Amino acid sequence: MKKFVLKRVLISCLLLVFVTMIIYGVMRCMPTSYVEQQAMELSKKPGAKSYGEWRDQLNAQYGLDTGIVQGYFTWAGKAVRGQFGDSWYWNQPVTKKFASVIWYSFALALGSFILEIVIAIPAGILAARKQYSTSDYVITVLALIGISLPSFFFATILKYIFAIKLGWFDLYGIVGRMHDQLSPVGQFFDMAKHMVLPTIVLAIVSIGSLMRYTRTNMLEVLNSDYIRTARAKGLSESVVVNKHAFRNTLIPIITLLGGTLPGLFSGAMVTETLFQIPGIGYTSYQCVMQGDIPFVMFYMTFIAILTLLGNLIADILYAVVDPRVRVN
Repeated sequence: MKKFVLKRVLISCLLLVFVTMIIYGVMRCMPTSYVEQQAMELSKKPGAKSYGEWRDQLNAQYGLDTGIVQGYFTWAGKAVRGQFGDSWYWNQPVTKKFASVIWYSFALALGSFILEIVIAIPAGILAARKQYSTSDYVITVLALIGISLPSFFFATILKYIFAIKLGWFDLYGIVGRMHDQLSPVGQFFDMAKHMVLPTIVLAIVSIGSLMRYTRTNMLEVLNSDYIRTARAKGLSESVVVNKHAFRNTLIPIITLLGGTLPGLFSGAMVTETLFQIPGIGYTSYQCVMQGDIPFVMFYMTFIAILTLLGNLIADILYAVVDPRVRVN
């Protein structure tokens, strides 16, 4: 196991180098540049330098006057030491801005992830146990609706019903107007209340795929020979399903859930923008629109690391869930 983990870590590091090289090259070729916008604004001031002079000065200041290859290795050398520079758009260190917004996205994603697990897996198992029944058809239709319709559709519907018609929640924001006058406990529940609708939206669009995935794999396992043998021995249906069938269904489910690790920290750009949640998704969207290369490079590198880590964790958990898996 140690050799396997070490090998996968080394491969992941090599992949990370190539991924960051591609990301850096794409960022340098972005049509929108904060440097150009800043140079344009500075050149309009009375007695200021020309646009070209300001642009050359800012490019030299941010290291954009070198080639892409040389610029990448300069950036990578600093990134290894944890130095990602200052955000051009937010005018503060990238890591500081990231730390101030990441926990909003994490709380949002964690809440939707828990709802997804609690609802989708039991529903998928129920649909598989009662194949072609009314319950199966209802669950299948709901899953297809969740898969087919986009998040902004559900967000609009929920905001119209629960915010406009019923007035239970606010339309936008992470805190209410009286947030500063509340006690610490009241402030916590105020923020939690504003997280309800976006959490439900993220859960709805995620439940469908996991539900269908669980149902398909559960049907395959329930039709296996050892399941028929277990039933022939007189074991109860609950023991057959929960102890024998579900354990083997977990392996493909872990593959799917391992890929959700980046989603816990990457943020939901569309949902956060619709509800104006100041999370990492909404923040990164603003940085992309403004050509903020330092922040976008850090964000994309962070997501790449999480993706590789999620795949590694999924591989390791195979051996934990299924004793038949042996890693040489």
